[in-house]
Amino acid sequence: MSTPAASQDPDVSSGPVDVAGSDAAVASLGASASAGSAAPAGSASLAPSASSAPSASSASSGREARGAARTPRHVVDVVATVLLLALLAVEAVAAGGGIVFLSMAFHSCAAPGTTCDAGLGTGVVTVGPVIVALVFVGTVVGCVLRLVRRRLAWPLALVGIAAMVVVFFAALLLVDAAVQHGF
Repeated sequence: MSTPAASQDPDVSSGPVDVAGSDAAVASLGASASAGSAAPAGSASLAPSASSAPSASSASSGREARGAARTPRHVVDVVATVLLLALLAVEAVAAGGGIVFLSMAFHSCAAPGTTCDAGLGTGVVTVGPVIVALVFVGTVVGCVLRLVRRRLAWPLALVGIAAMVVVFFAALLLVDAAVQHGF
């Protein structure tokens, strides 16, 4: 029969380990302290025994193992996210300007037979660019947080682009509903 293989886990020790506060560790410290004060206080007499110290290779492999557990940064995701966020910035400027431009629809309110809801129109033209800015900032912050956490961020950028289109067309429909042209 074969013997079981040694553990490859760097956090598992292969030998006995003295735990601070255990009876064996307290006894060994007490014995070395009572054996004489040849060594200065705080030096080798209080150091843990060589068998209880983890080896340098297991400590370094433990750090490497923990570092390797993180997912690698996907370069394609970062590039795609940055490009989509640049597109979102251009779209945000266009949508915000377009919503403000929709206020020109109220110049026809003085024409005979045209009814206008100035309160709704003013609200849409005032609040619309603020909502555009909130969607833009929320999308950028969300993408940055996802990139920092090493998760895919480009789908969130696409959602932000779609949300910007929805905000613009909602503003367009509300301004169209606020101005009723008579024939």
